[in-house]
Amino acid sequence: MNRTLPTAVVVGVELNGLAVLRCLAVGGMPLIAADPHRYQPTMLTRHGRKIRLRALAGPELVEDLLTLGRELTPRPVLFLTRDDSAATVSEHRAELEPYYRLQLPPPEITAALLTKAGFQTVAESGGFPIPPGRPVRHLDDLARLAELTYPCVLKPGERNATYDRLFAKAYRVESAEEAERLCRLILPVMPDLIVQEWIEGGDDDIYFVQQYHAAPDRPPFSFTGRKIRSWPAQIGATALCGPAPEVAAELEPLTTRFFQHCQLLGWGAMEYKRDVNTGQWRMVEPTIVRTDLQMEVATVNGCNLPLAAYHWLTGEELLPFQSTPPTLWQRDWLAGLASARAYPDAGGGRRLKAMPVVDGYWRSDDPLPALCLYPIRLVAAGWRRLRRYTLATGSQQI
Repeated sequence: MNRTLPTAVVVGVELNGLAVLRCLAVGGMPLIAADPHRYQPTMLTRHGRKIRLRALAGPELVEDLLTLGRELTPRPVLFLTRDDSAATVSEHRAELEPYYRLQLPPPEITAALLTKAGFQTVAESGGFPIPPGRPVRHLDDLARLAELTYPCVLKPGERNATYDRLFAKAYRVESAEEAERLCRLILPVMPDLIVQEWIEGGDDDIYFVQQYHAAPDRPPFSFTGRKIRSWPAQIGATALCGPAPEVAAELEPLTTRFFQHCQLLGWGAMEYKRDVNTGQWRMVEPTIVRTDLQMEVATVNGCNLPLAAYHWLTGEELLPFQSTPPTLWQRDWLAGLASARAYPDAGGGRRLKAMPVVDGYWRSDDPLPALCLYPIRLVAAGWRRLRRYTLATGSQQI
């Protein structure tokens, strides 16, 4: 008699969630894609039954998950893809754990590591390599910005829709005065900022370790990768990345030690940057409780972490990771094109051109997300160019 496989419920089906669904699809288990935006391009994937949520965070998410969890037998596995969802599920873990299989760090660690200032405190207290930084939550904190050596990077401690609409993901600031000016502008919208000393180096000096910590007494499932290009450069999200086995022996034990220091179970990823002046590694930021945007690069290189997590949580046999030719992953075709034009030699240039590239949206066996997204993006880009040209020519005539 065949055992019914538990359903994998993926909450938040933007690019990260789309990747998780595709990673899990090879396991043959039932899938549910859950998101408030039923008709966004990524929800057009052929993988999974589509469920409309009312929200991705807060009481409505908890209520929707409880309703769904009561309907599913056996108890499903929960995959989260956003920080706000992770914070909500951690806060309501006692209500949700009877209905979902998931592993969570202690509540105080989750609350700390989901903010930049909290991570700064945890890393400094444990003696881990992190650049000096100063949290800014009130105007009184601005006086401490002069204690840092500039340039620095200014980042929100967390993000929300209002912040994302008005401000960039991060800012490079050249002086304490510039940092203070930006903080005063942002604080009314996001009263949780951090200013951290800049780590010299390019986007291709950024590396990451993705892990799943199954149990305290066993090594985590790990994959080490490298950013090659970001877009926008220096402060944007990953545009292109690939495997980096050459630094795994250094970074994986350091990452494991940090998350074990935090008593973490479940998902944990750490981003690093190597200072080009000193050669030293510096921790940049962690990702916990949820999958990481770059997670699919591990899968295309033979290390399917979502599938390993599913097998562990359901008591299935853990399959060995496969050995595959080195493969690159790009966030999307347009970001890859823009970043390649701006930085054609990043990461080694010619060597990279010999590697196959997997696009975050396009799959020949799952084409609709890309076929819906890219025409819209191209039309929007063309409209922005036309508008800029019209404004420029109009101002010249005046």
